[in-house]
Amino acid sequence: MAATRHRDRDDTLRAWPVLAVLCGVACAAARADGLRIPEINLEIEGLADLRVVVPSNEMSYLDGGLGKLRWGTSEPHPALGPQVGGMYLRGILGITPELVAVADIRADTQQQNPFDVIDAFVRWRPVSTSPWRWSVKAGAFEVPVSLENTGIGWTSEWTLTPSAINSWIGDELRTIGTEASLEWRGDVDHLQILGSAFAWNQPAGVAMAERGWTFDDHPTALFDRLRLPNIVQQQLTRPGNPVARRFALEFDQINSSPGWYAGVSWERTDLGRLALLRYDNLANPATFDRQFAWRTKFWSLGYSTDIPTPLGDIVLLAQGMIGSTVITPRGTPSTTDFYGFYALVGLERGDWRYALRVDRFGTDEDFPKPTLHEHGVSGTAAVTWAPMKWLHVVGEVLVADYWRNQRTLEGLPPHAVETQVQVAVRLSF
Repeated sequence: MAATRHRDRDDTLRAWPVLAVLCGVACAAARADGLRIPEINLEIEGLADLRVVVPSNEMSYLDGGLGKLRWGTSEPHPALGPQVGGMYLRGILGITPELVAVADIRADTQQQNPFDVIDAFVRWRPVSTSPWRWSVKAGAFEVPVSLENTGIGWTSEWTLTPSAINSWIGDELRTIGTEASLEWRGDVDHLQILGSAFAWNQPAGVAMAERGWTFDDHPTALFDRLRLPNIVQQQLTRPGNPVARRFALEFDQINSSPGWYAGVSWERTDLGRLALLRYDNLANPATFDRQFAWRTKFWSLGYSTDIPTPLGDIVLLAQGMIGSTVITPRGTPSTTDFYGFYALVGLERGDWRYALRVDRFGTDEDFPKPTLHEHGVSGTAAVTWAPMKWLHVVGEVLVADYWRNQRTLEGLPPHAVETQVQVAVRLSF
């Protein structure tokens, strides 16, 4: 406990100079409305996210605890303190009118390297003069299932913290490979089909199995590691292997099988957009090379629509996911089934944006010792004030109420309620 308190104080002290530097850089660039270098057709966008946080009273998953929230401490009465949500830079290079290269880079204090890459890819999309359009991209990029995380660095326009579904997507999944898309654009209808072949994402599923769902606006960068719970390390440590599975290297290829996903979406101007996607990383769950390959597959279904009203535009987002992940150590399969659902209602009115979201989530493991089952609900309320294009002030309250019997292995009650309050100043250019 004392070590945890000391670390929390140190993190707060380290945050102040970083806050000052980020604030100075962002304020200096904010009014520039992006940096453009026309000689090489390069555009640079940026976002600095500075926060004051009242954290949860559960140790965060980022520190090896079983808490569900990004900011947490084992202190019984958490204190308000400054934090750095992150600083993001996006570079967009127009190589030709059809070929574009994009990269997102993040700097913050909660990753292994001071600077790391969230995604980097090239996209070829020929100009089309007919209703049909196609494109191909290659590199490292997010699986295209999120309705929330449409901003730079996997950020959301509605809340500071994404849903459990999209938190997991950011944590464990990255397409390192290729994706092809074909679109048909009618007068009122828009149809798209897409498919991907990828590699280097075979550990995906380990966090879902070992720690369950979390609420995380800190997606795993390409050269970072994903923290696993301390209790997992303690359970699996053996003589000669003193640091068993403290971290997962998410972007790793353990056997030669490529993964794939395929999706279809339909959009109609007056009805909204419906999207269905099937994902399967095709990993062999019996293979091991520093870590196990996890066979992870799921279905995702999402719907979004805008409703004009006298109060302003109301936005509805809803997404459901159901899937499983499995490993087969020593010939005995261990399968974790998981499900998640959220619905978000947003309202835009002038300089203000309001959002309410409800999540439901759970996992079920069939291994002989049922220690990793969980189920829970959460509610998120956020208000954004955007008096200027480059300045957004966001307040958010997130409450997660869940039951996970893995907590009893650390002497904690299986039921927990966590609350996290944040106020963020987001400076963009």
